[in-house]
Amino acid sequence: MKGMKGALLALAIFIGGAMPALAEVKDDPAVVEASKAEAGILVYSNLEPEFWEPVLKLFNEKYPWIKVEATNMGGDLWEKYYAESSTKTRTADLILTGGADRWLEFIDKGEAVPYVSPHTADLPEWSRPFPGLYSASTDPIIIAYNKFVVPAEKAPKSVADVAALAPDLKGKISTYDAAANPFGLSLFWTWARDRSELWSLMEKIGPSARPERSAGTIRDKVLSGEYGIGLFLSGVNIPRLSRPDVEKLVGWSFPADGTPIVLRGLALTKAASSPNSAKLLLDTLLSRDGQIALAQNGVTPYRPDIKKGDVPFFSYGSIVEQVGEKNILIVGYDRDLVTNRDAFTARWKAAFTPQ
Repeated sequence: MKGMKGALLALAIFIGGAMPALAEVKDDPAVVEASKAEAGILVYSNLEPEFWEPVLKLFNEKYPWIKVEATNMGGDLWEKYYAESSTKTRTADLILTGGADRWLEFIDKGEAVPYVSPHTADLPEWSRPFPGLYSASTDPIIIAYNKFVVPAEKAPKSVADVAALAPDLKGKISTYDAAANPFGLSLFWTWARDRSELWSLMEKIGPSARPERSAGTIRDKVLSGEYGIGLFLSGVNIPRLSRPDVEKLVGWSFPADGTPIVLRGLALTKAASSPNSAKLLLDTLLSRDGQIALAQNGVTPYRPDIKKGDVPFFSYGSIVEQVGEKNILIVGYDRDLVTNRDAFTARWKAAFTPQ
């Protein structure tokens, strides 16, 4: 992890200064030609349609003959892919989603094509942890709070702040249910791995918390005031929380004592029916223009040649600049989580048992 973070810091030093231009990447003519004989791309993802629109506009301008169907399937996409691929049914050519444990399973089954994108050299090593597995984005995790429940002078800027407020907010704090949501489990695991104080803080927060399975539920209940604080809310909510009408109700912050950054995985599938077209889409998503397009509605790009001013919200580098490299916690692909899942979950449940 220290080596990984050293690589991350290299991104941050460019913020606020001129970025060196990276060499323009050219398509492989053979791949482009072969794509013209394929029947379009099927993508299984956990992104809603509005996130895809700018990317597909960019892609279709360059490859107008390739039709892209991008679905939003959540966690069900893995079972669907395995069932379809086992029966030779048309299935995903490309998968874009989170979930470290499921990606590790996918890699171990040999289902990810070890494709070397022409953009590989432009990407930090930590963003491509296995052959063929890339990162589409690096999305931060935030703390959100209702301004009518938590007064401005007590606005939480860290997990420690949430713990200090917890005794006075019984039943008014929510977070992911790590026992029921693999994504939530990975967040708490990462915090425990990189922050020794996790359990002492969770033992203070847990008795006052009402965990939820869905980030959308947490967000909506913070907006309504049912919850005063949403701990570890996905940063894809930043655009909505930044709207003038919502800012009157809700504030948010990157946790100053440790901001989890989630890698949203991206890979070509072994069972792809349109492998060449899928390579072109993957390459587009990893390109500078593709990363900027994907970021238009709130996901976070990470290429070192993208600054905050290039996108409407945040780049990875601008988050590093704001919270400091030492407070970046990469939620990556930790096999120890898979091995120790049951024991960790049991301890988490004990901390979050109402008293």
